[in-house]
Amino acid sequence: MMFRRKSRDEGGFQEKPSGEPLPGAGKGGPEAVLRDELGLHHLWYLELRLQEEIARASRAAGVFSVCGWRLRLLPGERLGPDMLASAAAFIEKRLRPYDVLARIDEERFAALLLDAEYQTASTVAFRIKADLQTRLPSAGRWQAGVATFGRDGVDGDALIQAMFRRLEEDARAA
Repeated sequence: MMFRRKSRDEGGFQEKPSGEPLPGAGKGGPEAVLRDELGLHHLWYLELRLQEEIARASRAAGVFSVCGWRLRLLPGERLGPDMLASAAAFIEKRLRPYDVLARIDEERFAALLLDAEYQTASTVAFRIKADLQTRLPSAGRWQAGVATFGRDGVDGDALIQAMFRRLEEDARAA
Protein backbone atom coordinates (compact mmCIF):
# COMPACT_ATOMS: atom_id res chain seq x y z
CA MET A 1 0.00 0.00 0.00
CA MET A 2 1.35 3.39 -0.92
CA PHE A 3 0.05 6.89 -0.85
CA ARG A 4 0.16 8.28 -4.35
CA ARG A 5 2.89 10.90 -4.49
CA LYS A 6 3.12 13.51 -7.20
CA SER A 7 5.87 13.07 -9.72
CA ARG A 8 8.90 15.32 -9.35
CA ASP A 9 7.91 17.52 -12.27
CA GLU A 10 4.47 18.22 -10.73
CA GLY A 11 5.70 19.23 -7.30
CA GLY A 12 8.82 20.15 -5.41
CA PHE A 13 8.61 17.32 -2.88
CA GLN A 14 11.31 14.70 -3.25
CA GLU A 15 12.05 11.56 -1.30
CA LYS A 16 15.32 11.55 0.61
CA PRO A 17 17.87 8.90 -0.43
CA SER A 18 17.79 5.87 1.86
CA GLY A 19 21.38 6.40 3.06
CA GLU A 20 20.66 9.95 4.23
CA PRO A 21 19.91 10.28 7.97
CA LEU A 22 16.35 11.09 8.94
CA PRO A 23 15.64 14.65 10.09
CA GLY A 24 15.87 14.82 13.86
CA ALA A 25 17.71 11.50 14.11
CA GLY A 26 20.55 13.11 16.05
CA LYS A 27 18.16 14.55 18.64
CA GLY A 28 17.67 11.16 20.24
CA GLY A 29 14.63 9.27 21.39
CA PRO A 30 12.19 7.20 19.36
CA GLU A 31 9.98 10.21 18.60
CA ALA A 32 12.79 11.83 16.57
CA VAL A 33 12.70 8.99 14.04
CA LEU A 34 8.92 9.23 13.68
CA ARG A 35 8.74 12.98 12.96
CA ASP A 36 9.73 15.05 9.92
CA GLU A 37 11.05 18.61 9.74
CA LEU A 38 7.52 20.02 10.26
CA GLY A 39 6.98 17.91 13.37
CA LEU A 40 4.49 15.65 11.58
CA HIS A 41 4.72 11.88 11.37
CA HIS A 42 6.58 10.42 8.41
CA LEU A 43 4.41 8.90 5.69
CA TRP A 44 5.80 5.40 6.32
CA TYR A 45 4.63 5.65 9.94
CA LEU A 46 1.13 6.70 8.86
CA GLU A 47 0.99 3.69 6.52
CA LEU A 48 2.19 1.38 9.30
CA ARG A 49 -0.43 2.72 11.72
CA LEU A 50 -3.10 2.41 9.03
CA GLN A 51 -2.33 -1.30 8.68
CA GLU A 52 -2.40 -1.71 12.47
CA GLU A 53 -5.76 0.05 12.71
CA ILE A 54 -7.21 -2.09 9.91
CA ALA A 55 -6.18 -5.24 11.81
CA ARG A 56 -7.55 -3.89 15.11
CA ALA A 57 -10.83 -2.70 13.59
CA SER A 58 -11.29 -6.04 11.78
CA ARG A 59 -10.85 -8.00 15.01
CA ALA A 60 -12.97 -5.79 17.27
CA ALA A 61 -15.58 -4.47 14.79
CA GLY A 62 -14.04 -1.06 15.30
CA VAL A 63 -14.11 2.07 13.22
CA PHE A 64 -11.64 4.76 12.20
CA SER A 65 -11.33 7.30 9.42
CA VAL A 66 -8.66 8.63 7.09
CA CYS A 67 -8.88 12.38 6.44
CA GLY A 68 -7.02 14.42 3.89
CA TRP A 69 -6.50 18.13 3.28
CA ARG A 70 -5.03 19.85 0.28
CA LEU A 71 -4.40 23.42 -0.78
CA ARG A 72 -5.35 23.62 -4.43
CA LEU A 73 -3.12 26.25 -6.00
CA LEU A 74 -3.09 27.88 -9.39
CA PRO A 75 -0.89 26.17 -12.01
CA GLY A 76 2.79 26.97 -11.44
CA GLU A 77 2.16 28.29 -7.93
CA ARG A 78 4.03 26.74 -5.00
CA LEU A 79 3.22 26.55 -1.32
CA GLY A 80 5.86 28.51 0.60
CA PRO A 81 7.70 26.87 3.51
CA ASP A 82 6.18 29.28 6.03
CA MET A 83 2.66 28.54 4.83
CA LEU A 84 3.39 24.80 4.83
CA ALA A 85 4.67 24.93 8.42
CA SER A 86 1.71 27.08 9.52
CA ALA A 87 -0.80 24.71 7.92
CA ALA A 88 0.87 21.66 9.50
CA ALA A 89 0.85 23.22 12.96
CA PHE A 90 -2.72 24.45 12.49
CA ILE A 91 -4.06 21.02 11.55
CA GLU A 92 -2.10 19.22 14.26
CA LYS A 93 -3.42 21.51 17.01
CA ARG A 94 -6.99 20.73 16.00
CA LEU A 95 -6.59 16.96 16.14
CA ARG A 96 -6.50 14.80 19.24
CA PRO A 97 -3.04 13.94 20.58
CA TYR A 98 -3.39 10.27 19.59
CA ASP A 99 -4.51 10.91 16.00
CA VAL A 100 -1.72 10.43 13.44
CA LEU A 101 -1.03 13.33 11.05
CA ALA A 102 1.48 13.15 8.19
CA ARG A 103 2.38 15.14 5.10
CA ILE A 104 1.86 13.28 1.83
CA ASP A 105 3.60 15.86 -0.35
CA GLU A 106 4.01 19.64 -0.63
CA GLU A 107 0.32 20.44 -0.63
CA ARG A 108 -1.46 17.43 0.90
CA PHE A 109 -1.81 16.21 4.48
CA ALA A 110 -3.47 13.02 5.77
CA ALA A 111 -4.55 11.92 9.23
CA LEU A 112 -5.88 8.79 10.89
CA LEU A 113 -8.75 9.72 13.17
CA LEU A 114 -8.92 6.79 15.52
CA ASP A 115 -12.35 5.64 16.74
CA ALA A 116 -14.11 8.21 14.53
CA GLU A 117 -17.01 7.19 12.33
CA TYR A 118 -17.76 9.02 9.06
CA GLN A 119 -20.02 11.75 10.44
CA THR A 120 -17.60 12.71 13.22
CA ALA A 121 -14.57 12.59 10.93
CA SER A 122 -16.36 14.69 8.28
CA THR A 123 -17.25 17.30 10.87
CA VAL A 124 -13.64 17.49 12.03
CA ALA A 125 -12.16 17.52 8.52
CA PHE A 126 -14.47 20.18 7.12
CA ARG A 127 -14.22 22.37 10.22
CA ILE A 128 -10.41 22.28 9.86
CA LYS A 129 -10.79 23.05 6.14
CA ALA A 130 -12.95 26.10 6.86
CA ASP A 131 -10.57 27.32 9.57
CA LEU A 132 -7.58 26.90 7.24
CA GLN A 133 -9.35 28.87 4.54
CA THR A 134 -10.14 31.80 6.83
CA ARG A 135 -7.06 31.87 9.07
CA LEU A 136 -4.35 31.05 6.51
CA PRO A 137 -5.43 33.10 3.51
CA SER A 138 -3.87 32.25 0.18
CA ALA A 139 -4.66 32.42 -3.53
CA GLY A 140 -5.70 28.76 -3.45
CA ARG A 141 -8.63 26.96 -1.87
CA TRP A 142 -8.42 24.24 0.75
CA GLN A 143 -10.17 20.91 0.17
CA ALA A 144 -10.96 18.06 2.55
CA GLY A 145 -11.80 14.40 2.03
CA VAL A 146 -12.78 11.58 4.38
CA ALA A 147 -12.90 7.79 4.10
CA THR A 148 -14.08 5.48 6.88
CA PHE A 149 -13.19 1.85 7.55
CA GLY A 150 -16.11 -0.41 6.65
CA ARG A 151 -18.09 2.27 4.86
CA ASP A 152 -15.52 3.02 2.15
CA GLY A 153 -13.44 -0.16 2.23
CA VAL A 154 -11.69 -2.62 4.50
CA ASP A 155 -8.14 -2.38 3.16
CA GLY A 156 -5.62 0.42 3.09
CA ASP A 157 -5.62 1.01 -0.65
CA ALA A 158 -9.41 1.28 -0.81
CA LEU A 159 -9.47 3.77 2.05
CA ILE A 160 -6.68 5.89 0.59
CA GLN A 161 -8.27 5.93 -2.86
CA ALA A 162 -11.68 6.83 -1.36
CA MET A 163 -10.09 9.71 0.56
CA PHE A 164 -8.37 10.98 -2.62
CA ARG A 165 -11.67 10.69 -4.55
CA ARG A 166 -13.41 12.76 -1.89
CA LEU A 167 -10.66 15.39 -2.12
CA GLU A 168 -11.35 15.61 -5.87
CA GLU A 169 -15.12 15.76 -5.30
CA ASP A 170 -14.61 18.63 -2.86
CA ALA A 171 -12.46 20.39 -5.48
CA ARG A 172 -15.22 20.09 -8.10
CA ALA A 173 -17.91 21.26 -5.65
CA ALA A 174 -16.02 24.49 -4.85
